[in-house]
Amino acid sequence: MLQQMVKDALIAATQQQSNFFCGLPLEAMTSVAIERPRDRQFGHYAVNVSPWSRDLKQAPPVIANTVADALKSHPDITLNTVQGFVNVRFSDGLLASALCHRLMEAAPGKNSTLQDNSILLEYVSANPTGPLHVGHGRWAALGDSLVRILRHCGATVTPEFYINDAGEQMRKIGVSVLFRTRETLIAAGKLPETPLAMEYPYPGEYVIEAANAFVGQLSSDDEAALLDVWHHLMAEDKPLHFDHLNLPAADWAWIESVLIPYVKAMMLASQQQLLKQLDVNFEAWFSEKELLHDRGLVSHMLAHLKGTQFAYEADGALWLKSSELGDDKDRVLVKSDGSFTYLAADIAYHHQKYTREDDNGQPQYNRIINIWGADHHGYIPRMRAAMIALGHLRDEKDSAFEIVLGQLVNLIVDGERERMGKRRKMLTLSDVVDTVGVDATRFWMISKSADTTLDFDVALAASATHENPVFYVQYAHARCASILRNAVSPTQTTETPTPAFITEEALAQLSSHPTPALLASLFSADETALPAIVELILELDRFEAVVTSAAQQRSAHLIARYAQELAANFHSVYNVCRMLTDDPETTQARLALVMAVQKTLAQALQLLGVSAPESM
Repeated sequence: MLQQMVKDALIAATQQQSNFFCGLPLEAMTSVAIERPRDRQFGHYAVNVSPWSRDLKQAPPVIANTVADALKSHPDITLNTVQGFVNVRFSDGLLASALCHRLMEAAPGKNSTLQDNSILLEYVSANPTGPLHVGHGRWAALGDSLVRILRHCGATVTPEFYINDAGEQMRKIGVSVLFRTRETLIAAGKLPETPLAMEYPYPGEYVIEAANAFVGQLSSDDEAALLDVWHHLMAEDKPLHFDHLNLPAADWAWIESVLIPYVKAMMLASQQQLLKQLDVNFEAWFSEKELLHDRGLVSHMLAHLKGTQFAYEADGALWLKSSELGDDKDRVLVKSDGSFTYLAADIAYHHQKYTREDDNGQPQYNRIINIWGADHHGYIPRMRAAMIALGHLRDEKDSAFEIVLGQLVNLIVDGERERMGKRRKMLTLSDVVDTVGVDATRFWMISKSADTTLDFDVALAASATHENPVFYVQYAHARCASILRNAVSPTQTTETPTPAFITEEALAQLSSHPTPALLASLFSADETALPAIVELILELDRFEAVVTSAAQQRSAHLIARYAQELAANFHSVYNVCRMLTDDPETTQARLALVMAVQKTLAQALQLLGVSAPESM
């Protein structure tokens, strides 16, 4: 509200001095940076007009003075200039109005800046070959928070999980489980205990659990089929390895029709259960197997691509002419043996995203966003090239296709970094959630920019100290709730009970129908408390701008950072200012401030998928 007022005032100033500002583009006026001055004595906000000097061919101090002269009659702001800065200070009445605005908002920060955006947001998309690792946890927390933030800014968003359930990785996890069934069958006396060298593509302990579960539910016919497989394997005279299993076609058919689907369903169910526990909600699940085999979408995409100038055949293979569309070289889509590359399947999936239609036969989405790990950086230009070739993007800069790249997560356990992965014994995402809880997991995963490597300190995240950022923010919310409970609760003593500071009805009225006059006593605080109160009001006022920036930049960490800063400002006020006083007007005004903080913190935490406890 106040930041927007400054921008509106700047535009008004340029219109009043139109001759002076005639060379300044409107975009320069509306994109000017509005900052908080380091020395708060200068004002509440500072506008650096130095960037305008090139267009206006004037010195920054001259521009600043011209702006100040045009705005000097504004009733609610006072200005002063220092070099190329216009410093703005608001009246107490305007600050009180901003606080009233925050109190009356049903959903703080909600706006319509992205109401024209219909977004398909794909994230996590793990192979169903094992438990989710902490990297998946980061994409899950980030993706779900972005869904919430984008919707808070008016966008329509569909979160989608792409199930990578086709190809070599599924065969490898199937064979790994198959190998582990031998131990179960030996323990049941159904196979002889003979030495047999085996190399496991996936050697994790969870594979043993999957093998036990698989054998435990087999029908007599399937158990017989499994034993047949093992009789064939045990006839081998060399170590068993995934790459050279000489099994009959019937054995492979059984593995692919019975064993692998069971493992996929088990692993996917485990992943889905953990995502549900994390309050990460997908509206769509898209299967790679369905893409390849059941719907023929790759063939349809290739037929479409062959009708363009960007596909050609060479050396018996089909190629995408991606080098002409921003990629560093051309890419194979169909190998000389007729099989599809992984890229071809991925292109078909994204082609399908753009061709989905709503109930009116119109394109369902005007923006596709993916969250990928940083190791996929080189994959972006080839996918963007494919989308240009298929006619979904105008050029390499078309924003209808976005990739949010995320860096790795380093788990810090007992002061030491732990590696993440799922092919050996490790600390999984589930382990982290069990240790620190859902709230801490989500907040920590979002606490840094996605393009920054995250050090996740497990011990600190599990601690109930102010050094733990999620505890610090939640404690501020709980402190607000405690103050409000105490305000409406009479004090019971052995003598005469002391009445409540305010009735519940009056507190509700204050929340729903505040006025600047009711909050005027906030600005009568002493010289120690008043600066902290003003800082807190200004911090509350900028929440909508933070939410908008987080949505536009796809940066959920801005909300996490804001929540910490708001909590810090509130704790500062609490330390220098009694909230419940003997003066009814003062208490009423300060309780309004507490309610605004509580409401804003609760909204910020909700956007991050973190709870806002009433007590701690």
